[in-house]
Amino acid sequence: MGRKSYGPVLNYFKHVPDDLVVTSTPGLIISALGTVVLITLFLFELSAYLTVTSTTDLVVDELVDETLRVNFNVTLHQVPCEFLSVDVSDMTGAATHDIRKDILKWRLDSNQRVVRDAAAVSAVETRDAKRAADAAMSKEPVSPSYGDEDEEEPPDTDLSQPLSPDTFVPFLQQHELSLVNFYAPWCIWCQRLEPVYLEAAAKVPSLEFHGHTRLAQVDCVAFQEFCVKHMIRAYPTLRMYKDGNDKEFELFTDERSVGAILGFVRKQMDSYRTSHAVLRKQHAARFEVRRGALSAGRDLYRAKMPIVAANTFCGNNEECIGFTYAAEEMPAKDAKPDPFMPGENPLIYFKSGRAGEAQVNADKQWTSYLKINNATAPVSSSGSLHHGPEGCMVAGHLRVRKVPGVLKLVLHSPEHDHEHALINSSHAVNEFWYGEPLSRFQRSRLSEADRFEIDSPTSHRLESIPFISDAAGDSHVHYLKVVTKVVRHYSARDADTLVYKYTVHSNKYSSPEAQEPSVDFKYDLSPISIVVQQQRMPAYRFVTSTCAIIGGVFTVIGIIEAVLHTATESFLKKQM
Repeated sequence: MGRKSYGPVLNYFKHVPDDLVVTSTPGLIISALGTVVLITLFLFELSAYLTVTSTTDLVVDELVDETLRVNFNVTLHQVPCEFLSVDVSDMTGAATHDIRKDILKWRLDSNQRVVRDAAAVSAVETRDAKRAADAAMSKEPVSPSYGDEDEEEPPDTDLSQPLSPDTFVPFLQQHELSLVNFYAPWCIWCQRLEPVYLEAAAKVPSLEFHGHTRLAQVDCVAFQEFCVKHMIRAYPTLRMYKDGNDKEFELFTDERSVGAILGFVRKQMDSYRTSHAVLRKQHAARFEVRRGALSAGRDLYRAKMPIVAANTFCGNNEECIGFTYAAEEMPAKDAKPDPFMPGENPLIYFKSGRAGEAQVNADKQWTSYLKINNATAPVSSSGSLHHGPEGCMVAGHLRVRKVPGVLKLVLHSPEHDHEHALINSSHAVNEFWYGEPLSRFQRSRLSEADRFEIDSPTSHRLESIPFISDAAGDSHVHYLKVVTKVVRHYSARDADTLVYKYTVHSNKYSSPEAQEPSVDFKYDLSPISIVVQQQRMPAYRFVTSTCAIIGGVFTVIGIIEAVLHTATESFLKKQM
């Protein structure tokens, strides 16, 4: 007896001879429709496989980061930059005053236009710098001389002349340079400056200016309207006037010592002797202008700003080795770049590293400024009554601890006495947001809805909103409740993306007489975080679904074809 074979039983693919197969028109139609349905279902399944979905949960904030980055850009309409400072304090008792790292300031006139600042670091073309160096090497060093060496000092040179509104302009017209101290007798800082100022006046003859420079003072209590007319907002205020011009001046901002005052006078006299007119002070920092992108170092900071402001920031920052920006239209070969870039300001990229490693690549669409030596600290800044009441735009970023705290814009200088009733805290918030800037790659990993939410007003509620005080002496407070949003990507290789949203409530109130007006941004972080978990269909599920679609479609169209075939045959038999 033979052994039974199980091959035919386990064979799932049994073929029917071709001569037993009949092709019918209904079968062709059903097959075509089934193919269309099959392709349609497959495309839907493929779209679902490629689409990243997300689920949202509320959880207790468990992030280990101890600090949070705050980004801001605020315009104070009537607060000069020399009196504005940024302070941060929090509930743990930590406090930092007059923060300057990564903080930029721009002086503004009454029309909110950037004032050309004489204290800005100058950018000099390479050929100009070389020509100046060659000229300096070819000349014999000479000692400074002001007028005739035999000329005697006037007997009243060592006096600080008290001035009144009637004698102010005539006094300025009698001397080439006049340093005027605007003071108030009740001001403690003025009282401390008085002996220093008188001693500096007594030593002016030793500088051998032969009466060309004089020191004077104005009592702003006795002549209050006169000081208001000259926009004196704090005491003491020292201004250097030249050639009898009572509208243009150089503001002294250095240390209040005899040596600093005499050094300031000497520098102003050197400039006056060179040009016999108002010369803008140039710092020791110099920049070589080259065509091509600065490639060495890492990005120290980036912001949209005029070129002159970029020079100031880089020249006074030891870490900065230069900066670069993309120019849409390249200037003429011999044309110097406009420091104020009419129109929209360019996006400046500052570079840090070692100056000796600075290199420029061959990309002609970029302009680079390479710093060749460090800047000196500014000791003065230009001013003019034609500017109207000066304002200040302050921008930058800083890190705060993730506890309730306050970012305070202090509208007064701790080294001056102010008339509190004259401080106007009107301001406009140009930018205010939390967190690190997202790169283009990070934004591409977010869903369209998340990108829209990040750019929506819910994450930037304070931006482009003016806060106006009709009267001086008011303070503004903005209370922000910050919520953390964590986007966890479906790929384990991608780090989580952190973004922050906030709600805000603002209020204006009259400051007490003993309290200076300020602009406060009080913040508090919610203990609850929004967690967005991105999800994507696994590959095995996509393969399983595809197989189910193929098998299901063929099964259904097979049943439909069988039913139609049986019904057709039954109908034809009845007709016969």
